Amino acid sequence: MYKKVLFKIHLVLGLTAGIVLLVVGLTGSLLSFDKEILHFVNQDSYIVEISDKKRLSTKELLEKFKEKFPQSKVNGITFSKDLKSTVVINIAGSKGKAKRRGINYYINPYTAEVLPNVEGQGFFKFIENIHRRLAAGDVGKQIVGASVLCLLLLMFSGVYIYWPRVKRAFFKSFTFSFKYKGRAFISAMHSAIGMWVIPFYLLASLTGLYWSYDFFNEALHKISGVEKQRKVPRNKKPEVKRDLNNTKLKLNEIQETVELFHTNIKDYTKANFRFNNKKGVYSISYLEKTSVHERARNQVLIDINTKKIVKHEKFEDKPLNERLMKSILALHTGEYFGLVGQIAMFISSLFMVLFTVTGFIMYFKRKRKKQKV
Repeated sequence: MYKKVLFKIHLVLGLTAGIVLLVVGLTGSLLSFDKEILHFVNQDSYIVEISDKKRLSTKELLEKFKEKFPQSKVNGITFSKDLKSTVVINIAGSKGKAKRRGINYYINPYTAEVLPNVEGQGFFKFIENIHRRLAAGDVGKQIVGASVLCLLLLMFSGVYIYWPRVKRAFFKSFTFSFKYKGRAFISAMHSAIGMWVIPFYLLASLTGLYWSYDFFNEALHKISGVEKQRKVPRNKKPEVKRDLNNTKLKLNEIQETVELFHTNIKDYTKANFRFNNKKGVYSISYLEKTSVHERARNQVLIDINTKKIVKHEKFEDKPLNERLMKSILALHTGEYFGLVGQIAMFISSLFMVLFTVTGFIMYFKRKRKKQKV
């Protein structure tokens, strides 16, 4: 009795949320390797040839950049230890996201040449918008959130429905045979592959709800004990003066801060230096070679007056709850577990298409069979 009711619920949930989950899964698979794809198709922006000449200093790069863009307000610079990597100079934009995040210019560190802009970012932003909101604003965001909740119910109800088979032959429930034909084959494949991807869908669903619902977001922060960073309304944000208008003292400070960073921090791959400071104390965030993902950044505070590091925060030294809360996106994409995790999440996302298609096929076959009876 209960099993029949649960099967009907499973069926209704699958038919209701199936198409949305197919779209979310397909776009999710595209986003799994967005950074790698952008890097591959924009090698002229990210990679330079190693020159016999010494790389220009930060001060020289900024001076040459200001000669080309005298009216620009420079926010900061991103540099790498890799001799083939370009330097990124971020300037303030005039409106929208560009005002909040700035505009990136990719610079050859040997010649100060401004390299081509990165192409394809707009495409992946559009894919992300579909993935999170179906490109339909807050309404789409709520539909995606509800579909993710349906996915959680589908997983639990699916395990319950197939539990007798799982209990009888646990390891066999992870396999299916091509000897089966028609609906029996589709059903066996649907359930067997479902057993494999449940851990990945659970992780993707629970982390995905972090962006879908504020109450879930707040609950995670409360349970973890990690304070949530509140966004300051734009009209209340203090105006930060970032214009270099390149006074010698300012550029010298910046150059000296970078030198102090290089003197004290040897094991890094990429560092981001924002030029706003408090009483001569500058902040530089950086990634180590062993960093588990892009957001696992360490941070140093350098006092230019005393020429010392006044604070050094390492990501690996933070408590586990704080590390996990700062890794929500990396957990969602699988990046937290390295390349293997990314590939596993990519394949699992693609399988959402398979589950939707096989689910509908089984439904229509079942319906046709009933009509014949």
